[in-house]
Amino acid sequence: MHVIPAAAPDYAVARDDYVGLSSRGKDHLKRQTLSELQAALDPKRFVRLHRSYLLNVDRLTRIEADAGDSKVAVLADGTRLPVRRAGYGRLKGFL
Repeated sequence: MHVIPAAAPDYAVARDDYVGLSSRGKDHLKRQTLSELQAALDPKRFVRLHRSYLLNVDRLTRIEADAGDSKVAVLADGTRLPVRRAGYGRLKGFL
């Protein structure tokens, strides 16, 4: 068992009935849906970028354009996460 402080995850990704949490370069699995995790986290710190991704905005370094009108969130460690139109609208509220 690993205890991950609520502010520690860099991002979370949906994995069927699990959530993959990336924190400090390590990946962990938690049996929970992404929606349940999002409801438990601080909405001033975490934003839903995509139906499968939840981002800790403290880890965001920039947003880049991708194919078409899509965007990509680039984290401090270089990780690139897809951002959909609705997620971009929510993310702009943090910037």
